Amino acid sequence: MQHKTLLAALVFTILSCGPAPTENDAIQQNQKGVELMDAGKPELALQEFMASLENPKLTKLSKGTIYRNIALAYDDLKKRDSSLHYYTIAAKSFTKNSYDYLVNMASVDLMTGRMSEALTRLTKAAAMSPDDLSVNNTLGLIYMGDYDEAYTDAEKALVYNKKAFDMDRGRITENILARNYYELEKYELAETHFENILKQYPADVDCNFSNGMIKYKLKNKAEGDKLFEKVLALDSTYKEAIDIFRENNK
Repeated sequence: MQHKTLLAALVFTILSCGPAPTENDAIQQNQKGVELMDAGKPELALQEFMASLENPKLTKLSKGTIYRNIALAYDDLKKRDSSLHYYTIAAKSFTKNSYDYLVNMASVDLMTGRMSEALTRLTKAAAMSPDDLSVNNTLGLIYMGDYDEAYTDAEKALVYNKKAFDMDRGRITENILARNYYELEKYELAETHFENILKQYPADVDCNFSNGMIKYKLKNKAEGDKLFEKVLALDSTYKEAIDIFRENNK
């Protein structure tokens, strides 16, 4: 579940004769955490975010953003309890019913199955800041059915996912947009985006798998099979999914 602008966290040893740390030191370096998350390395990103909390000059609001970053990293690592914990303390770092409070509490709602409450909060947040990356990402994922299939509406999702990608043309937002195009059977557009990601991240298993499915849909099974073989070489657990897809797309 992709992702608002993350704070930078400069990790370095403070010597007794060195300069005192400033909040800007933390804010500047956490761009490394952003890059690590976007490169699919949440474990390393998490180290940067945790280290940034040690900066004694951080304001409560900056800590709130870092807590959210940590929650996003844990979410990517499928560590639900830790993610839920950090979304909760992130929300408490902001004024109640402010944009950041609403977005973080909506994340808590989504993780605990309170879809109606999440949509209410996100609707309020979108009215406050319609062009913010986080709210567009989350609404896009909701309407992709990632949290609850009952809310799936690929056309509605596309509005939010296109806006999120226009604001942040990273791996995560492009992957979601590509998936959205696939669900809408706009296979050529999906293919363009997946192949763009693979130029930078050729070992991205999900993107190779998705691109293999697209090749089949575009009647290019030979290329699709090559990609499926690559997927299996990278991760053999995809075998069942590939077999089912092939059976359904003979």
